[in-house]
Order: sequence, then C-alpha cells, then structure tokens
Amino acid sequence: MQSHIIIIGECAEGHIAPVTFELIAFARILQQHITPDAGIHLFLAGRHLADAASRLAQTEGADITLLEMDAPKAAAGTAPIDLIFKNPPMDRIRRLNPVYVCAGHTPNGADIAPALAVALNAACVTGVERVVSDGQRLHFIRSVFNDKITTAILPIVKTAVLTVTPGIFKSEHTAKMDKTGTVSVLTLSIEEACYTFHGFEKTDADTSALSHADVIVSAGNGVKKQEYLENIYQLSRLFPKSAVAGSRPVCDRKWLTYSQQVGVTGATVKPKLYIACGISGASQHTAGMRDSRFIVAINTDPHAAIFNIADVCIIEDLTTFIPRFIARALATTETGE
Repeated sequence: MQSHIIIIGECAEGHIAPVTFELIAFARILQQHITPDAGIHLFLAGRHLADAASRLAQTEGADITLLEMDAPKAAAGTAPIDLIFKNPPMDRIRRLNPVYVCAGHTPNGADIAPALAVALNAACVTGVERVVSDGQRLHFIRSVFNDKITTAILPIVKTAVLTVTPGIFKSEHTAKMDKTGTVSVLTLSIEEACYTFHGFEKTDADTSALSHADVIVSAGNGVKKQEYLENIYQLSRLFPKSAVAGSRPVCDRKWLTYSQQVGVTGATVKPKLYIACGISGASQHTAGMRDSRFIVAINTDPHAAIFNIADVCIIEDLTTFIPRFIARALATTETGE
C-alpha cells in the first residue's frame, strides 16, 4: 500500500491561505527524505474552492480532497474544525496510509493536530522548524524554554502529526512536481445545531506603515513600562522612512495598536533594518520578521533566542543603551562627523 504525506490546508473567505503553500514545500522536503514514491495529499475544508483547488493541483502536483459542507449557512472555513474532521475525512485519511500529517502551527493547526494524533494513534510534534535525517529516520527540530534552546524529537510510531512554524519553509525554494494532481470532493453534513456562524469580523488594523518602512524599531516584553516606549519612538525618528512595531504582549497591553504587531498573528515585514528592542525571539514573533535584510537585537539576556538570527547583538538594558545611542547619533549629526 502506498504511503502518503497528508497536508491539512487552510483557507479563509474562499481563498487558500499562504501557510498551505508552505506546508506543500515542507511535505516535499519530507518526501525527499523518506521516498519519492510517497504521495502528497492535501485536504481543504470550505466552500467555493473548486477553481482554486484545480489550479493548485495543476501547479503544485498534489492530490486534493475538498471537504465541502452542505449546511446552508456554512461559509468557507466557518464550521468548527473538530466537526469537519470526523468520520468521513478520517476514514479517507486512514486509507491513504499516512506517514506524516502536516498542519500549520496556527490557531487552526493547534486545534486539530492533537485530535488527529489521537484518532490516528500517532505521535504529535508541534512548532517544527527544521528536519534532520540521521540516514534512516527523521528528527524534527523545535524550540523550547521560550525559544532559548532547541530540541530534536524522534517519533517512534508509524505516523506522526506535525504542526509547522509559518514563515520558515518557503514554497519558491522547492522544485515543482512532475505530475498534475487530482481533485475529489467529499461532502460533509454539519448539523446546524452544533454551531452558529455570525460572519467574519475584520479588524481596522492598517499595517501599511510597516509594509512600506525601510527601518522598523520594534518593542518587546523587555520594555517594562509604557513610558519607556518614548525611547523607542525617539530611536525610530533617527531614521527616514521608519516605523514603530511591537510583539504581541506589548500590543495586548494596549501600549501599541494591533496594526503595529509583528508576528504570526500580526504583520509579516521585510525592512532593510529591523531593530528588536527587548524581544526574546519567540518563534511566533520571528516568523513575521526573520526575512528582514539586517537585524539588530538589544536584550539584557545573552541567551535570548533573538540573538540566533540577529546580525548585531547588543547585550544591554534598553533604558541605558537607547538614550546613549540617540545622544551620540544627534551629537555626530550636529558636528558633521
């Protein structure tokens, strides 16, 4: 029986989410390590996705199962994901003899991965960032202890359910498959009494300022008091075409708006210069800024994970370093040095 690598894709409002393409790239890496004969099969749940699925099957070569909901009020991706993956999809997944089942390390992926692992009697590895082979088996690398260290996890059962950190496995870095995939439709009956869909609610967050900035100065948990943010803004004003951003904890405290948040649940940015101030470097944040051209990190913790991706590492207290740096920069400008 042929083995398969299963992908649990994501969509929103009738569009396939970018993380789905990253999962396809990740699946191809797994395919190269195990056997080229292993098939890649993608599951997409929603409505009105037939055209998008057909294009995906042609360009990416994956076989696709569309899980369409027949509830009259259902919209794309609105039914709870644990209701979608019940008996009909699980039976089909089991028939595909999965070696790996891959989902994004997103709210949806975190919701479905443990349930799939239990249903398949599989291992469950979350937040995968790298894959390492010892020649026979695959080890999955993920960060632990607030991303300060990494660990290699080796599943010891036939099937493993994996959630993959977004922003790491880029689809453009993988070769296209030779074959054209197929699309099949599986209609699901979702009881209306089990859920109520109230519609999509979009935030007013406008991240265009971050998208167009050449320099981003970002505040993290290391900014202990709200008044210290003035240092961040002053530092930002030293650079033309700059913007101030922050990690989720800072935005959750309402010190910054959510339009300024960078990370998995915020904006993805690629400025020429990214200055991380008091940011530990958790994968949820670095997924949104790791492609910056040049990264400077300021942190009192010499073991902070942000230093692993920074080009310049400054081990110092923000309230000491930033005012002195600003004073020196202004003095240099005045004297023309």
